[in-house]
Amino acid sequence: MNISQLLAVDLVLSILAAGAWVAAVWMTVAATTDRKQAPPRATDLALLFIGVAAAATVARYALLPALVAGSWWFASERITISLPLTAIPAAWAAMAGVPYLLRRRNTGSNTSRPRGWWRSREGVVLALVAAAATSVASLALLLLLGPFPAPWTMVVLLFMVGGTLVLARLALLGSSSVRRSSQGTAPHPRRRPTAAAAVAALMACTALGSGVFAWLGSRSADGAAIAAAVAHHGNPATYRKEKPTQVTELLGDVPTDAVVRHYELTARVEQVTLPSGRTIEAWTFGSVPGPTLEAQLGEVMEVELNNRDVAAGVTLHWHGYDVPNAMDGVAGATQDAVMPGHSMTYRFQAKQAGTYWYHTHQDSAEGVRKGLYGTFVVHNPATPRAETDIVVAGHDLGGLGLLGSSDRISPHSAAQGSSVRVRLVNTDSLPQRYWVDGTPFRTVAVDGTEVNQPEEVAGKLLRLGAGGRMDVAFTMPASPVTVRSDSAAGAAVVIAPPGSTALAAASAAASSGDPDKAPAGIFATTPALDLLAYGKPVVNAGSAQPTITRDEVLVLDRQFRFVDGVPRFAFTVNGAAYPLVPSIEVALGDTVKVTVVNRTAEPHPMHPHGHHVQVLSRNGMAPTGSPLLLDTVDVSPGEVWELLLHADNPGIWMDHCHNLDHAAEGMMMLLKYQGVSSPFMHGGHTRNRPE
Repeated sequence: MNISQLLAVDLVLSILAAGAWVAAVWMTVAATTDRKQAPPRATDLALLFIGVAAAATVARYALLPALVAGSWWFASERITISLPLTAIPAAWAAMAGVPYLLRRRNTGSNTSRPRGWWRSREGVVLALVAAAATSVASLALLLLLGPFPAPWTMVVLLFMVGGTLVLARLALLGSSSVRRSSQGTAPHPRRRPTAAAAVAALMACTALGSGVFAWLGSRSADGAAIAAAVAHHGNPATYRKEKPTQVTELLGDVPTDAVVRHYELTARVEQVTLPSGRTIEAWTFGSVPGPTLEAQLGEVMEVELNNRDVAAGVTLHWHGYDVPNAMDGVAGATQDAVMPGHSMTYRFQAKQAGTYWYHTHQDSAEGVRKGLYGTFVVHNPATPRAETDIVVAGHDLGGLGLLGSSDRISPHSAAQGSSVRVRLVNTDSLPQRYWVDGTPFRTVAVDGTEVNQPEEVAGKLLRLGAGGRMDVAFTMPASPVTVRSDSAAGAAVVIAPPGSTALAAASAAASSGDPDKAPAGIFATTPALDLLAYGKPVVNAGSAQPTITRDEVLVLDRQFRFVDGVPRFAFTVNGAAYPLVPSIEVALGDTVKVTVVNRTAEPHPMHPHGHHVQVLSRNGMAPTGSPLLLDTVDVSPGEVWELLLHADNPGIWMDHCHNLDHAAEGMMMLLKYQGVSSPFMHGGHTRNRPE
């Protein structure tokens, strides 16, 4: 089994152990009442539940070596907290309960007095209560506290376990006193179940109380300032001596004599009719996707954003483009949302060539899904451009998969023997897989960065995590080339020589709106290209490794949290949900090693704004191909990635999962440079929602 499956098994065993210990308590109390009132076969059921609970507990901890082999962070709190918390009570309960119940079953009586109080009825029940309480506490640790529990939460949890034992003991003493006072008479019919009822209530109180203090530690208040979510690391005294730099001051250097590329985008609500004939209400920048923005290196991008009638507000974020912080377009961090009737102009110099995209970063889980996105391409004038250059943005709009602007066939012509470049952009929140059929190809760029010496590829899928990009290049053959995606079943991009029957057929299909289906099973059976082993290493390029000045660990998980005042099974970073996730604080010039651990059952495409990161390893394996620089790192379930981040772009930057629903449910944090502050707030009068 892989790590993700082991974590799922561990959770199932945790639930099974907790439930079985609670059931064992109940059935043991029932089995040790008077023979006439005891349920039939209660003793056998109590033994069965003890056996199941003990087996589940042992099995849980038998998984620990395999989890640790994946990473210490998959088993950290299980080893340091859960194991000592549950092992002793479980052993005590099994060693005391099984002999007692066997003796009870064989003698049919509860009158024999074993040596030692811990072997008596009261001692056995209390041992089982201890096993049940600690097992529930261990489950609460997984679902409520997470991998980095605060000391005070552990004190509260242990206090509640201890309180459960004390109250259970009092209930048992009360039951025993009733039994002693009624010697020689019929058993008291109403007081016999007292212990079981008290134990059940107290176990419920343990779970409820765990939820209460988890809420106290995870509630997020609307309108909390960005400053409330930062300054968790580092020494503020080192930079508070001087006046902080505001994010609005971080505008970058814009040459006065550079060519200016001016664009205007107007966000609006409109009805969009797709080639299939379906009409969908969308939020757009005038089209779906929005206009493709282009520039050349050295030119100045000047984009005026107007909001006509999108009530939620809009911004422009330049995904993967390392713009100055003031231009990053994150509501509540670098600006306020642009509300209806208002506008904002973004201005920065194009310093990176490659394929990127833009989208709103105000309520983006909703806004991007409904169509507030477009592509952004920067060309290097020193590099020859492909004769046919196509940008394909894959997106799900209202349940219909699009490739570019079409949910059907998009025909393009390219002369035989000419160069073709297809820029694939995943603008969705889920991974997409692309299949290029009809010719071998090279993956020449990933996330805007050129691949060193890319080899020709055939018979491989291209997997793009949410927000990711890949550029593929090939020489146009005499026959058509088709690009498909598993996220757009009826769409395809067909490239064929001018005048060919294939191009005519593709054009006819596009006009008729007929769907075009991929061959059955192609996405289920075809392997994906592994980028860590693709291309060639760069020889003698900076052989000296930079000195790492800071280590950070991001454990991606799920716990019950309150997000914007609403209880959720939230997506968390280090056990917290935004805006209460401690920030990564850096100083300009730092080199940060970031370890990202995915303990959930879903992929998380982590996207640090304003920076690219270099991949050091995935699951302990270093890249063997071209150096891999990414701005969106797709961390699959059970994976551990080690990344290198150079702190060379001052500001307050978002770092979040680009499954935007996950971000909306807490999986966001900040990368904050020392000496930088923000006047903008999460919430506030413009209802800033930065996910």
